[in-house]
Amino acid sequence: MKSSRRMLFSPSPKLFMSFRDISFWIRSARTDLLLKRLRRRHGDEQAFNRLYRILHDPWSAAVPHYRYQPLKYRVVLSLLPQRTYRRALDIGCGLGVFSRLLAQQCNQVLGIDISQCAVDSAARASATVPNVQFRKVDLLKLDSVSLGQFDLVVLADTIYYLPDLSQRGLQTARERILQTLAPGGILMLVNHYLFQLDSHSRLTRTIHECFRSANSMRMEREHRRPFYLVSVLERMTAK
Repeated sequence: MKSSRRMLFSPSPKLFMSFRDISFWIRSARTDLLLKRLRRRHGDEQAFNRLYRILHDPWSAAVPHYRYQPLKYRVVLSLLPQRTYRRALDIGCGLGVFSRLLAQQCNQVLGIDISQCAVDSAARASATVPNVQFRKVDLLKLDSVSLGQFDLVVLADTIYYLPDLSQRGLQTARERILQTLAPGGILMLVNHYLFQLDSHSRLTRTIHECFRSANSMRMEREHRRPFYLVSVLERMTAK
């Protein structure tokens, strides 16, 4: 039987954002609009490649004067169950900022992204981090035969960029992802959650419920932070 859900909510950290972060949200929204236009013209893979050529850091993951994103990364890392992680998979790694942080807590990290431009940039930025690697992989073509299995899989702010977000589409993506998770492994879901005011927030609960409903998964805990939702799930071992 799956464990009962535990909701952990803490108040906003003091000064978790600055006034500059308002422009962070505006830039992210503009990036999403640009990506939408590129996808209509060029399809998914080429759209993401073109996006990273136009905007080197589309979602401002490495812009130093924004406070929100670095704090979010630190908080998310602190919510990982304390254990030794041999292999971690960062899906939708982009420029590899979070992958490099994961590498501080994991023996090996593999960051994957649909964009070859993003993967190449991530590899260059990570040249001095020996235990992190990057590969161009489409989430919908994840293959545990070629990639192996991981005892930690992180899916942060990625899945709502899939072309099919219907229940069937989400379940298809879920099965692809879960085949890469070793028995006893941890899956961490992180999604934007701004009181259902935007399209991504309205999808967040649906995404998390889809993964929680998998027969092989057990809900460990849930965390709400301004402005994102974190679900930590464990893949049950066969009895």
